[in-house]
Amino acid sequence: MTKNSITIDKNIYESLKRENKYLKDKLQHTEQILQLAIDNVPHSVFWKDRNSVYLGCNRNFAEDAGINKPEDIVGKSDYDLPWTQEEADYYREWDRQVMDNGIPQANIIETQVQADGNLFWVDTSKIPLRDNEGNVVGILGIYENITERKQVEESLKILEREQFIRSIYDGIEHNIFVIDINPDGELICVGINSFGLRMIGLSNAEVVDKSLEELFGIEAAAEIHLKCQQCIESSAAITYEESLILQGKEIWLLTTLNPIKDNQGKIYRLIGTTFNITERKQAEEKLKASQHFIQRVADSSPNILYIYDIEEQRNIYANQEVALILGYSTQQIQNWANEILFKIIHPEDLEKIMSQQRLVIAAADGDILELEYRIKDSHGDYHWLFDRQTVFSRKIDGSVKQFLGVATDITNRKLAEMEAQQKAIELEKTLQKLQQTQAQLIQTEKMSSLGQMVAGIAHEINNPVNFIHANLPFVDEYSQDLLKILNIYQKHYQNPVKEVQEEIQNIELDFIKEDLTKIIKSMEEGTRRIRAIVLSLRNFSRLDEAEFKKVDIHQGMESTLMILQNRLKAKPDFPGVEVIKQYGNLPLIECYPSQLNQVFLNILANAIDALEEEFIHHHNLIPKISIYTQKINGNTVQIRISDNGSGIPPNIISKLFDPFFTTKEVGKGTGLGLSVSYQIIVDKHAGNLSCNSILGQGTDFIIEIPVFQVKG
Repeated sequence: MTKNSITIDKNIYESLKRENKYLKDKLQHTEQILQLAIDNVPHSVFWKDRNSVYLGCNRNFAEDAGINKPEDIVGKSDYDLPWTQEEADYYREWDRQVMDNGIPQANIIETQVQADGNLFWVDTSKIPLRDNEGNVVGILGIYENITERKQVEESLKILEREQFIRSIYDGIEHNIFVIDINPDGELICVGINSFGLRMIGLSNAEVVDKSLEELFGIEAAAEIHLKCQQCIESSAAITYEESLILQGKEIWLLTTLNPIKDNQGKIYRLIGTTFNITERKQAEEKLKASQHFIQRVADSSPNILYIYDIEEQRNIYANQEVALILGYSTQQIQNWANEILFKIIHPEDLEKIMSQQRLVIAAADGDILELEYRIKDSHGDYHWLFDRQTVFSRKIDGSVKQFLGVATDITNRKLAEMEAQQKAIELEKTLQKLQQTQAQLIQTEKMSSLGQMVAGIAHEINNPVNFIHANLPFVDEYSQDLLKILNIYQKHYQNPVKEVQEEIQNIELDFIKEDLTKIIKSMEEGTRRIRAIVLSLRNFSRLDEAEFKKVDIHQGMESTLMILQNRLKAKPDFPGVEVIKQYGNLPLIECYPSQLNQVFLNILANAIDALEEEFIHHHNLIPKISIYTQKINGNTVQIRISDNGSGIPPNIISKLFDPFFTTKEVGKGTGLGLSVSYQIIVDKHAGNLSCNSILGQGTDFIIEIPVFQVKG
């Protein structure tokens, strides 16, 4: 090797050395710039190799990890840092998942124990690091300290919970109050809800931080102090009743005190709730007075009062009258079980007693069950008792536990009844006949008075209606004449003055000319309708029936239908009744017209009642009444009135014509309509009235009367 070649190699070496130093300085400068940039990021940044060994971090992360300089992190793992064992395990497992999957994970909220021992909340994201060939060679992590944000969120949650509790506290309809216990033992009210403030009539400012003496006075406060002390000493909740004067009124309260303890177990506060039980206390006082009154009434009653317990099978109460009537003490009656009680009941009445007890067990509250039976007194003599029993109390499952009995000694009455039984039967028959006769007389008098009133009304209506009806043709004629003249005026004076034209428009002259004739025609039709109704009323009343008259019964039937027209026509809740008439060719019939009309009215009204009732239960029903008339057997006329209602049960048909029998509600029927009708047809007209009915199909009433009546 020559000297020149050595010189060249040396020059190359120096040049390479200078270039290497330059690149090294430049790289170091770049690293410093990069480190400076990372250190100024407001987040904590770190990066690890494939084994989760730290390769670097920024200053923020180093401070969190308790490392002086970021470069000191190199070569350390999470186990070398101040994290807990659980945190370190979790971080490394998360690193492995990100590197194995090659997928970044962002915004994971987690905890981290700092070097100073404080627990922080961090929002972490991790990204897999790849080489030029795309292989994952490590992981880059960045997190933000969100402890303050979490604290704000937690504070908001606490505030929401407090607001929720406050809404319950102030919204509940009972008094809630808080009493603090000062170190010297003084009790101070520190809070009371809105309901409590309204109850005591004070504002929150007038209550908070006030002593019990300031709020309730010395005397009442002393009582409250005793209860608070009792709660503190027992270290448990207590409930008691108390009376306070609030806003000038005595209020009874049911109060509960609950002790609240601090971390050392010392009671420092009492939470109280109160319920206003004034009404209950007043009711209890009334109940006590009522019980005392009932006991005095029971002991002074001339009847035997007792309470029988079905479960215990004995009388648990008997008043003093049992000793006076039967000679047994109240204690004896209460101690005797069924086997002894049944020994003093008359053998013939035992089954009746047992049956009665079964009825009581099945009875509803308020039901009164009556029974007469015989019972042996202490001397061996039997007494008749009239016993009225009702449910007194029930068990939780609703079954009857006890029943109350009130027994009256009716021995003398029963003896008198047996002696006068025959006379009573005869008297009852006579009385029933008198009642029937009286009721029929009253009904006849009512119909007579009604007839007179109807005739009077018809007469009073008829006169003005006839006057109106007679003058309506003249009104029609005059109006036509006036309209004719008006038309001539309009024909020859087609352009009247402005005032006339305006009035023609105001009164709508063309409409009046067209409508006037229609109005007069409707008035004529109305007067004809009124005259027809008046005629029907007069025909129905027929006040001139002092003796038999020959009449057209179809006319009477039509008058009756006219009277009932309002009930037959449709209403919002009822479709109306279709009347089907099949009249035969009948001669004039000798009868009492108004009485016969009364029979028609009673039967038709009952049919309408039945159809209205049936329609309530079956809205698809088309109500119909059919009227058939025909002559049978030469001298007899038959009128059959049928409806398509629900029909009448056989056991009721046999009673239909009995006086006072009715299936209608109280106040809706006297039970005399069909009885009077039967008397009119059978007794007054020597005819026959019968009823045929099939349940679910309808009812037929058949009237048969002779054409000629036998005189005398």
